Amino acid sequence: MALALLLPLAGCQSLPLLRRQTLHVTLALSPGMEWLSADFRGGRSWAPLLKAFARVHPEVHVQFAVVPEANLADELARSHRQGLGPDLLLVRGSMAKELLAQGLASVMPRSAEVEATVTTIESRALHVVRTPRGLAGLPVFSEPSLACYDNQLEAEPPASTEALLALAAGGRPIGLSVDPVGLWWSVGALGARQALLPLLTGKRPVAAEREPDRAAIVAWLSWLRQAAQQSRVDLAAGPEELAQGLESGRLTWIPCFSLAIPRLERAMGSRLGVAPLPSGPGGLPSPYSTLRVWALGADSSAHQRRLAIDLARFTLDPGVQRGLALESHVLVPVNRFAAIPVASSGRLAALAEAQRQYQQTSVSGDLSLATTRMARILPILESVVSQVMEGVISPRQGAEVLLKLEAKR
Repeated sequence: MALALLLPLAGCQSLPLLRRQTLHVTLALSPGMEWLSADFRGGRSWAPLLKAFARVHPEVHVQFAVVPEANLADELARSHRQGLGPDLLLVRGSMAKELLAQGLASVMPRSAEVEATVTTIESRALHVVRTPRGLAGLPVFSEPSLACYDNQLEAEPPASTEALLALAAGGRPIGLSVDPVGLWWSVGALGARQALLPLLTGKRPVAAEREPDRAAIVAWLSWLRQAAQQSRVDLAAGPEELAQGLESGRLTWIPCFSLAIPRLERAMGSRLGVAPLPSGPGGLPSPYSTLRVWALGADSSAHQRRLAIDLARFTLDPGVQRGLALESHVLVPVNRFAAIPVASSGRLAALAEAQRQYQQTSVSGDLSLATTRMARILPILESVVSQVMEGVISPRQGAEVLLKLEAKR
């Protein structure tokens, strides 16, 4: 879907013709986002990119495949054994590093052309893909989380966690997810982000910090329990359930991922409103933001490798990046010279604010969380959150479980 929104570059000069060949590109769907697979399928979805890239490489056929991230490593390993892996992959930054470590992706070459492109990319994004061997990929855009709401039922979205609960108490149904990624925004708003970071990063906390961390986690879990006790708060297993509730009119407000906005807009039309997530007594919300990067496959010929790099660099051109933001109202460019034109759209302004909040509430250590560790920790965190919100255990008991988990590593 993201690729389909790229605009043709004006004034591109045709390059010398190469022999006819196929460039294989794989797009990995993030965990929990498989329900958006239909937005990535079908030839029509890829037509704008193919048309734009054909201006510089008219002899090249670009073939796309869509794979859930959970299956990606296994599928790449099978194809790699036959020397038939893809030429280019669009994956999360952490996944690019893991594929490189497994020999299923290749490091970005340090050519003059690649280095010139690298200088245009935000340093925070580059930090995610740096390895001792070099860059595991080229960052291309970010997907922040926001708030989505029905503006026919509620003209102004809640700007604080207090206002959010007041909205539900006033009779407007809201949705919350027990999925930790979908709830991460509330960790910042309730002041527990710093306390929970050791759990996610694996870095052992200082012993003296444990009591303040305990209090912060208890406060966060207490707010979630308070929210869950309201009759107008709907607890969902993940973003798909929340989106369905908003589309149907059953819910007024939900946290949402930016990539879900096109589907919501198709269903809701002008009823869809988009805003930053609420702040709280702990400060700004801490939206989750996925960094997408281009990673090179491990089995390309020399010609295919050059084409893959050309396509990756092509999508990082400032004109393409700005067009990506303007046309999609979904994605945040990583090119430093492609600022989002926030004055042209309230939705773009909300998107830019969500990314600004993410940058202000994260630190460099947040940005390179290992996929393997997250796969192990997130189900445990989700279980604790679910039990607290459902009243099976108390917020203090939940905090103790999480603190013990940090101590065990």
